[in-house]
Amino acid sequence: MEKKTINVLSQKRAFLDAINDLSADMMLQDSINEHYRKLYNEKIEHALIDKDKDSFIKYTHLLNEL
Repeated sequence: MEKKTINVLSQKRAFLDAINDLSADMMLQDSINEHYRKLYNEKIEHALIDKDKDSFIKYTHLLNEL
């Protein structure tokens, strides 16, 4: 009975660790996406000012990929 309890607790601990890792990964990915969203918007703005069609298309595409 005791070994079964230890296994269950071990599984619960592993499950909670996995959830915490996934949560941290999601927060990190959200931060990275926000950084790139701002960067791409700046690049798009500069491309419009410079009338650089290729850059505009490139960064618009990258922004849409996020």
